Amino acid sequence: MKYNTVILGGGIAGLSTAYHLRHDDFLLLEKESDVGGICRTIKTDNGFYYDFTGHLLHLKTDYVKNLLIKLLKNNLRLIARNSCIYSNNTLTRYPFQANLYGLPVKIIEECITELIERKLSDFKNISADSHLSFYDWCLKTFGKGISKYFMIPYNEKLWQTNLNNLTTEWMGNYIPKPALSEVVYGAVTDNKKNIGYNATFYYPNKGGIQSLIDALKENIAHKNIKTNVKIISIDTLKKIIKTNIGEIIYENIVTTIPLPVFIKLIKNPAINVSNGSKKLKWTSVLNINIGIDRENISDKHWIYFPEKKFSFYRVGFYNNFSKSLCPNKTSSMYIEVSYKGKNINKEKIYKKTLSDLKTAKIIKSSDKVISKLILDIPYGYVIYDKERTPLLNTIQNYFRKLNIFNIGRYSKWNYSTMEDAILEGRDIVKCLR
Repeated sequence: MKYNTVILGGGIAGLSTAYHLRHDDFLLLEKESDVGGICRTIKTDNGFYYDFTGHLLHLKTDYVKNLLIKLLKNNLRLIARNSCIYSNNTLTRYPFQANLYGLPVKIIEECITELIERKLSDFKNISADSHLSFYDWCLKTFGKGISKYFMIPYNEKLWQTNLNNLTTEWMGNYIPKPALSEVVYGAVTDNKKNIGYNATFYYPNKGGIQSLIDALKENIAHKNIKTNVKIISIDTLKKIIKTNIGEIIYENIVTTIPLPVFIKLIKNPAINVSNGSKKLKWTSVLNINIGIDRENISDKHWIYFPEKKFSFYRVGFYNNFSKSLCPNKTSSMYIEVSYKGKNINKEKIYKKTLSDLKTAKIIKSSDKVISKLILDIPYGYVIYDKERTPLLNTIQNYFRKLNIFNIGRYSKWNYSTMEDAILEGRDIVKCLR
């Protein structure tokens, strides 16, 4: 078989590429029995729908918004975020730095005093400094108080790394930087104004995020997708992909495979590329999904947990995205636990999770877990240390010369959204043409 373009991986970035190629000569290869990657939704036998953690659509562009409306039609709704932080036995509104109201008075005073002492009355204009570590940026931007009670502990839990080794390159607009007046206002009153890139989001009415995957797939010719395909090796000189279904000759490769995995498939890669891939760092996520035999366990969409005593960094509630994701008179949630390495005890983490949910008063001792699905996400968050950018430039420049194009969060090796993945699929098609 010979194709002009072979797409490796049928996640949202790969499907977007296939969708935008449309009638071109291409083939998409997916290792699983169906496409979707970690943007799939799994339906249990007793009627619960679980995504691979919260897959919410935060849209900035009219192009993607119009595309989703075209694909999903009436199966899409806009939702105003309702999220909180749980710390010091208190729920406060998100983001922490603009919503100190409700915390113990001493903590509020510490946060505000430290902020003012930093003389940050115009800190909204402070941009990410490539020479600062994320740890130092937090102190420079928010002062010791806000950094101590949220920024540092939460991000240490999420990234599983020393924040002095984490750069600010990943941040973009992900961390809200309110004006000092907004911080003070949010400390003395229950400020209900939503700020941040995720103040609103889109989500399907029915079917979970799988609805988007299915809609993309329906617009791609069946003959252009092959599932259950295991890639054995890639010969970049002969331009041959060796698989369990035979050899495939290509002119271009668009890969969404996690970068460390993809490089191992290359026959005799450049030494600096092979060695460089071993220095790339990331965290994994254990996604614990449970269904509870009680409705309305929370009115929140998700809650952040910065304190070390809780095993998880975030808990989300599917039933508040859409009532159709769980049976009547029940609730469902996803719990995210970040980890590094392979030797984890999933059952031990699960038991600790249930105990922590009770401590946080999310579930009661009388609640019964009637559904459980633990999903392991080996590649969760790319770690932006000082080595990442030069390594990535070397690796991607090498592949570009071989007509290999990296897109998607784990192949492009960045921190990005589903909208970014869709746009990368569109833009790489422009490049190929």
